[in-house]
Amino acid sequence: MGIGYATPYLPPAPAASPWSRLRMSWTAKGVTWPLTNPAAGLFLLPGVRGLGSITTERHSTSSPAVAGSRHEGVSVLDRGVFWPLHIFHDQGSVEWMERDRAFWRGMDPKSLGVWEVELPDGSSRRLNLRFRDDGDHTITYDPIRYGWQTYGINLVAEQPFWEGDPVVRSWKNPEYQPFFDPNGPQIINIASSADVSKAKIDNDGDVESYARWFIDGETTTAAVGVGGLVVDVPFTVPAGKCLLIESDPDRIGATMYTVLPGAPEKPSQRILGVHMVNPVDRSADLGEADFAPIPAGAQVPLSLSLAGTGVVEAMLPSLYRRPW
Repeated sequence: MGIGYATPYLPPAPAASPWSRLRMSWTAKGVTWPLTNPAAGLFLLPGVRGLGSITTERHSTSSPAVAGSRHEGVSVLDRGVFWPLHIFHDQGSVEWMERDRAFWRGMDPKSLGVWEVELPDGSSRRLNLRFRDDGDHTITYDPIRYGWQTYGINLVAEQPFWEGDPVVRSWKNPEYQPFFDPNGPQIINIASSADVSKAKIDNDGDVESYARWFIDGETTTAAVGVGGLVVDVPFTVPAGKCLLIESDPDRIGATMYTVLPGAPEKPSQRILGVHMVNPVDRSADLGEADFAPIPAGAQVPLSLSLAGTGVVEAMLPSLYRRPW
């Protein structure tokens, strides 16, 4: 009688679920707290507000002689945020008190924290929040005794758009090609006809946004802008220096930095105070700078010019009306 051997049957692995959860976190004063993981000792309860769209105020004019009104524009208001938050600890009164105290240390109305949502495609969006109040919190039991407490926290986003990963693009003139006198040494450098003024950038967000511009030396003159609104840089940015231009009206200005050896090649990857030091304010040298926002859309034409071997780089925030 013979014995036959065969490979045992292995059932197929279960299919991976196409569904995932929305993960959220809060970072304040250098500490990050998961908001959707109960194992962390605190988590959001049902009833969160602030994950919807923006709130607007319509401006219009009306006349007794004309029916209805005439639309004049829209203002985007602050985003109100409400967190029903549960904090607990099951190891003792002191442990709960320390966790509660540590969390509330970040609820400082004088500073901003970051609310971040992680999306299933691997991207994330963030919202800067400022603490307002705890809704005149009422305690109906002793949290020190039981080790848990539920709060209703009100916060505000003064910049109401969710911010995704920025779009970063760099441009430079083509490499200089040497022209030689056949009977003598090199006498002149001639650049290719390619021009950075043909530069384009994608604004992946829902609304217009303002770029942070970096001009890395060596350049003798440069200009950055969109359409007819162009800001000239009428001074030299030497080799080893980087001019940072903030075009956002809330932070507008120009600062020249010294780039330390070993700094990342891309200006947008450098850390101020670590890779770029010795700031010098050059805002007044730009004159009456009037920066234009970059509208939402793909391949938005820019108005750039650059004289020299340096680089101009744009870091454009992606602003969204909703968190996903």
